[in-house]
Amino acid sequence: MKGLKKYSHRDREKVIQEIVPLIKKKFGENLLALAAAASYARMEDTDYSDLELVAFVNEMPGEKKVDGIGKIRDGLLVELVWMTKATYIERVLEVTPDWYIAGSDVLLPLINEDIINELTAYKVKKVREKCLFQALNHWHEVQESTAKVLNAIKKENRTGISLLVSDMYLHMLRVLSFLNQTPYKTFSEFISQSLAFEIKPALFDELTHIMVEGIYQDFEHLENVVVNVFSDFEKIFEEEGYHLYDDNIDPNLPTEVEKMNPHLQ
Repeated sequence: MKGLKKYSHRDREKVIQEIVPLIKKKFGENLLALAAAASYARMEDTDYSDLELVAFVNEMPGEKKVDGIGKIRDGLLVELVWMTKATYIERVLEVTPDWYIAGSDVLLPLINEDIINELTAYKVKKVREKCLFQALNHWHEVQESTAKVLNAIKKENRTGISLLVSDMYLHMLRVLSFLNQTPYKTFSEFISQSLAFEIKPALFDELTHIMVEGIYQDFEHLENVVVNVFSDFEKIFEEEGYHLYDDNIDPNLPTEVEKMNPHLQ
């Protein structure tokens, strides 16, 4: 393999030492702070982990709110993104549709530690309300992907069922993150983290077993589990006092999600 090579944490540290002067050259006085992120920042990088860096600038050079570049050199993917502090708070720290993974972001200061520490100390207000809103906002994806699974079971689509169940399961994991107000650390830990969640459908662990073991072909059992998990999700939202579904199809009227949004302003 030319595009993948094993690197140690120390190897990545050497790459950082090499790239920092180049980043300073790129942004000049516009560079406010620099940090390493993701697995390197958590001291959890392993053989084939990439290296993610975040540069904070006083002003964005172009019209984009977030920009970046990724390069694969000698078997290591090095990614650099840049933005202002305000955009980082808005896109990463606040509860957005991507918070289920972005919300766990960790920054390791490389330049201007005070700025990085200031961002790390940021506290989100109304976390519970905002997370419930995002869970409700994503529910239509769960509904649509679950319908596709049930249709595949009806048609006995044995070649397509694995991808359809995987897609449905990922959407459910996303909703679970918001319901439990806990973002996932990394894609590889979605399932292990979800097993520890307190708020989840009764048969969700059974659905996880089906996913992990690849037991998709027992359609009767799969259908029973999927229907029960979906129904339990509905009950969880009902217990929180939220309506998942609209009572009309009028495009001139707001959706249930849009009705919630003003309460978070």
